[in-house]
Amino acid sequence: MASASILVFPQPLITLDLNVLVLLYISVALVLVMGLWLYYDERDRRVYERERSHSLLHCLKCGRLYTAPRHDREAPCPACGFVNSKLKF
Repeated sequence: MASASILVFPQPLITLDLNVLVLLYISVALVLVMGLWLYYDERDRRVYERERSHSLLHCLKCGRLYTAPRHDREAPCPACGFVNSKLKF
């Protein structure tokens, strides 16, 4: 007759209730979502500020639209080289 071997599992070091596991899972997911939200919000703010720091200029000679740094009062056109001043509204 063959003897049946009985598997004995060791006791776990940490026992967690199902409610605690669900709470832990939701908490980690919320922290991850909030972290991604803050990262992308900051990244988009930096990109927007970089774009906003330029002025739109219109070349009077060739009609091309181009951008220049905001603090420059005049900037040459990249197509024809004509120096245009910022438009005033």
